[in-house]
Order: sequence, then structure tokens, then C-alpha cells
Amino acid sequence: MQNPQVETSIPLPEDTFETVLPASSSCDGPSLESGSSQGVALASLPAGTVLTMHTRHSCYRVEVLDGFNRRVRITGGSVFPAGMEVRVVGATSGSNGLRTGWIEEGLRLELLTAGGRVMTSRVESVTVEDAAAQTRSA
Repeated sequence: MQNPQVETSIPLPEDTFETVLPASSSCDGPSLESGSSQGVALASLPAGTVLTMHTRHSCYRVEVLDGFNRRVRITGGSVFPAGMEVRVVGATSGSNGLRTGWIEEGLRLELLTAGGRVMTSRVESVTVEDAAAQTRSA
């Protein structure tokens, strides 16, 4: 019997993705405090929530557009310098399956773009910003 959290294949999205202008980010350094959660399920986050994600090689600003459908706008790194709407596949170690819809420390993040799949380097930290504060400051 297959583990329900593991997907062996995910179809590429049929819709197109839009390129967006970069938003400000707080990528000066890791901001996850010890004792904090080591991962986040996108389905649990409301639209407008902003995450700051540090990987081994880059820092990203991730804005949740639709957590249930795993749609985000990601900005940062060499692949997304101007920002792009993508679909989060999930956290993966590469060979031991996939945690669908999650961003998790210690694992790589797999994304679907209009051009195909993109895999980040290992996530070192992820910080969930206050969605209400983001709305107030806009």
C-alpha cells in the first residue's frame, strides 16, 4: 500500500504563469528562532501570507496566492530574480519520496513552472511572516 503523502508523478500545469515585479524581501540572514516549526504546509496558510526561505545557496520571498492549490509567487535566487507564479510540488530528499505541499527544513523544494520543474538547494530555514501585518503595511 502506497503512503498517501508520497506522489510518484505530478502532471505539469496546463495554465500559464505570469512574471511579476520583485517585492521587498528580508534576506539579510536566517530569522527562524530555535524551537520554531521546521516546516510549513501551504494548505494551512491564507492567501497573502509571506514566507522567507533560506536555502544553501539562495534566499527567497514566497507569497502564498492559494495555499490549498499550492500556488505561490516566488522571488529570489538566480532562477526567480524578477519573481514568478509557480506551483509548489513539495519537500523532497530526492530519493525517499515527496511531502506534497510542504516546505521543510533539510529538504529541497520542488516547484512547477511554465518551463518545467525546478528544484532548490536544501532549505536551511523558513520563516512565516504575519499575513495581517503584510495587509496593514500595503
